[in-house]
Amino acid sequence: MRPPLEPPKGMDDLTPEEYAVHDELVRAARKVMEAYGYQLIETPTVEHYEVFAVKSGEEILTHIFGFEDAHGRRLVLRPEMTAPVARLFAARLSRRPLPVRLCYIADCYRLDEPQWGRRRRFYHAGFELIGVRDPMADAEQVLICRDFFGSVGINDFWVKLGHVGVHRAVLSACGIGEELQDRILSLIDRGRKEEALEVVRSSSTDRQAAEAYESLVSGRASWEIGAVRELLSGIEGVGPQVEELEAVQRVLEALVGKERVRYDPGFARGLSYYTGTIFEVYGPRASVALAGGGRYDGLIGLFSGRDFPGVGVAIGLTRVMQYLLDRTEYRPRLRAPRVMVKPLGKAESEEALMVADAIRRRGIEAE
Repeated sequence: MRPPLEPPKGMDDLTPEEYAVHDELVRAARKVMEAYGYQLIETPTVEHYEVFAVKSGEEILTHIFGFEDAHGRRLVLRPEMTAPVARLFAARLSRRPLPVRLCYIADCYRLDEPQWGRRRRFYHAGFELIGVRDPMADAEQVLICRDFFGSVGINDFWVKLGHVGVHRAVLSACGIGEELQDRILSLIDRGRKEEALEVVRSSSTDRQAAEAYESLVSGRASWEIGAVRELLSGIEGVGPQVEELEAVQRVLEALVGKERVRYDPGFARGLSYYTGTIFEVYGPRASVALAGGGRYDGLIGLFSGRDFPGVGVAIGLTRVMQYLLDRTEYRPRLRAPRVMVKPLGKAESEEALMVADAIRRRGIEAE
């Protein structure tokens, strides 16, 4: 029986031309990491299941590559990186002076149905800023995306902005607990809004708050933050969340461009650890986000018992590579040695090898 020629479903070989694009994106991400003062870390590809079960959410847990080792421990191939970074920080970095800026370039794995922009193995370049509650830390994550996408030639991106804290404040006013809130937000993230609203209607103890939430999610609320403030004015806890959102939007409109920043009041992300500002970055020729992130103030405390505010972003390097190759005029450029050493015949091959070696030892590329 011959072994298969293709890799496992949803995982990709990279040709030299494709890897050249991947390498260029990694180089661009590293430059941004250095520019913003982030320090590279690494965590294992294999993690304990509990690292993600604690708060990553239903969407992640239903799409993990999981297995048991010889000792019966439940392990997974990491489906995302924020939870492992939180674990690492809680275990080894929590005594460092704050803020702590951490970054990574890592492959992740999800058992999704493969399609354009969605692979079972994919690379992320991520940035995590821990120890700052100021909403300007949230804005910094979007500026990181601005600089990265500009450096790789995707200048026509736009940013979708939202706030999980607004959702949670209204759902709390409905009398809905955190676990059910997580499920509702996960359904919204997966495009199942009507199903999510049905859960709200059947679970809410406050009809007025439920109706306000339906207006928020269904798009009947204005896309302007001020109108959302008015819609939710009678709901406790919404005011501070809206103020944070307004501060982030204001600075992003100034530094990224008003036409590029779009507030979506019904926007939610499926990861359950988000607590505040959330965002996604899109290119005009793809319906899937090229990057996404947000604030997760309660996550680290689940590992250590001591709470630290956190906010971060993950840039989908695999998705950006596919976007550049399929949806733009970008063409990869392979690097070639400066010198070619060619033996004139079989007898000269040994001398040619020695000449090429001497050239390389002087710091010049030679083939």
